[in-house]
Amino acid sequence: MCTMRTVALCVLVCTLAVACAASESTSPELLYTVSGCAEEYDTSRAAAADEIEIMVRGDAIHMGHRLSYVCCAELLLRVEQEGNTIRVVEQNVGEMCRCLCDYDVEADITELSSGVYQVQVWGVEYEDVHTPELLGQASVEL
Repeated sequence: MCTMRTVALCVLVCTLAVACAASESTSPELLYTVSGCAEEYDTSRAAAADEIEIMVRGDAIHMGHRLSYVCCAELLLRVEQEGNTIRVVEQNVGEMCRCLCDYDVEADITELSSGVYQVQVWGVEYEDVHTPELLGQASVEL
């Protein structure tokens, strides 16, 4: 025999379970590589530096960035999502120095549902010295 209190408790538990399942959203996953610093800065590549390529590869958004930056950097990337805007932020967690070199940054963003996304690349953030600036962006459809 079910009492009114038991029925109310069952309804509450079911409502919370449905609300939790509806609010679950997957966060984008970022898989990336950053090449080691070239031993010498190639001035012939200076014009090609900071080229950014954003495209869809399979079920992932792919980003490639040829970056000229300080040679003592340790570069990390993070991904942020707000609605259909995806931000890839490049961050230097290493040092600052006067030498320059080239890095090749490659990243894949996965775990996104189908749709149109505005992908932005921001960089290079360094402590409170360099705030990230928008380096490039593109609209892509998964």
